[in-house]
Amino acid sequence: PRGVPQSRRPIALTRREREVAMLVAQELTNRRIAEELVISERTVATHVHKILEKLNLRSRLQIVAWAMEQDLLR
Repeated sequence: PRGVPQSRRPIALTRREREVAMLVAQELTNRRIAEELVISERTVATHVHKILEKLNLRSRLQIVAWAMEQDLLR
C-alpha cells in the first residue's frame, strides 16, 4: 500500500513458495522437499532462489528465521 515503507509491506510469495519456505524452515534438503511435493530438485532450487530474492535474504538459515517470524512453523 502507498505510504507504507517498503520494509513493512507484506511479501507476496506464491502458495508453492510458502510451502517450500516452510519445508526449508524444517531443515529439509532440496531432495527431501522435492520428494515431499512431488516436484524436481531443480524446481525446488528455483523456488528457493526466488524466495531468497523476494525476501532479500542470502541463506536458507535466514528463510528459517523469516518463517519463524511469520509463524509458519507449527
